[in-house]
Amino acid sequence: MSGSSIDVFTWRATVREQVVLVPGCLDLPLGEALGRVLARPVTSPEDIPAVPLSAMDGFAVRRADLHAPGATRLPVVADIPARPGTTPELPDGVAMRIMTGAPVPGGADAVVEVEATDADPFGAVPTEVTITLDALPPKNRHIRGRGEESAHGDLLATTGDRVGVGLIGVARALGIASLPVLARPRVGVVVTGDELATGGHGTIGSHLPGGPVAPDNALPPTSDPAPGMVRESNGLMLTSALEADGAAARAWHTGDDPATLRALLTEIETECDLVLTTGGIGQGAFDVVRAALGDGGVGTSQLVHLALRPGGPQGMGRLPGGTPVIHLPGTPVGALVGYYLFVRQLLPACPGEPRRVLLGEDPGPFTSHRHRRAVLAQPGRLRTTADGAEVVDVLPGRRLTPYARADVLVLREPGAQHGPSAQHGPGADGVPGTDADARGTVRVLPL
Repeated sequence: MSGSSIDVFTWRATVREQVVLVPGCLDLPLGEALGRVLARPVTSPEDIPAVPLSAMDGFAVRRADLHAPGATRLPVVADIPARPGTTPELPDGVAMRIMTGAPVPGGADAVVEVEATDADPFGAVPTEVTITLDALPPKNRHIRGRGEESAHGDLLATTGDRVGVGLIGVARALGIASLPVLARPRVGVVVTGDELATGGHGTIGSHLPGGPVAPDNALPPTSDPAPGMVRESNGLMLTSALEADGAAARAWHTGDDPATLRALLTEIETECDLVLTTGGIGQGAFDVVRAALGDGGVGTSQLVHLALRPGGPQGMGRLPGGTPVIHLPGTPVGALVGYYLFVRQLLPACPGEPRRVLLGEDPGPFTSHRHRRAVLAQPGRLRTTADGAEVVDVLPGRRLTPYARADVLVLREPGAQHGPSAQHGPGADGVPGTDADARGTVRVLPL
């Protein structure tokens, strides 16, 4: 372990540079694509609408036959509903009644809304209609032209866009049956520690395909752990976070024997694009990850200490087959903080960099007792003030418990005051309050 602590954002950038996941592409049926990330652009294969359509209930006419201002009396020679079938050509000097969405007859260059006529909107088609206008309608009035909504070749969505219901609706209307999306990254979570009771009130995520080693996904509940043991929570917590962020995740548990850990990692890495471990990265005699992969073992992983509370111990490396591995602390709150700061950024659903918001209710002074520039990670909830400002309140409580209500991870740096007493000057990048010593603002990441 280095004698000096590494800056949180420097380590975040280092992880992002060294661990690049390249998920494959698959075509998913529309009904299965919601929420996935596009692997390629999607373009329109045809025009919408394919033919000119009426945008109103009314009468299709030739503008040359109308008198304006004033009234025009025209014979009505056809009734055109919005249904399949061919549409006749509109002769000179006549009108055709037409419904919204119906194909406009050839020769018609305007649709006059029924409200501008003497026709009964709900009655049978009249033999004649009187159209009264204050001015001549513009050309193609109330006519949706061919390709007006989307022309052939138009870009509908691009690489990296998330598939939403709007894209699914447009794709369906265009006859697109499937969408090209990124395959879910396969992430294995290996929880270490002899002291962990691996039963629980649910099951550990098991969506990672295959795998020769049985995961901890069907263990009976452990209502009363034996003395000296604690219920294991990192596995289900992290696989749930991974699944929510678009990965396929599965968890395993191993104890504090380095050889057993190395054997497990070797066995599962072929089924994983990324492996996470929790625990065993400190300086103790039983820190299994350090003993197996760090400077006490094969030396393929770099273990560091960050200027971060909680979650200072972190690490990363490569397994024998080349699969990247990220090492998180064993404490649940440290593992959660590490996930949101360093792992989530690697996934297609990454929400981006932490952003600045105002710090709300005074959470009390923060001075780093060990590392002068340490970042304090805390759970928080966002709210909007009466004047429209976005504010975050740090939630009270210790360790993991307040995260049950949190919607953001708050990153506080020494010296930041709460909002009411803060001075909001421009930061180094010109944005108010974006310096490391910004007064009254903190960085937040969504949970």
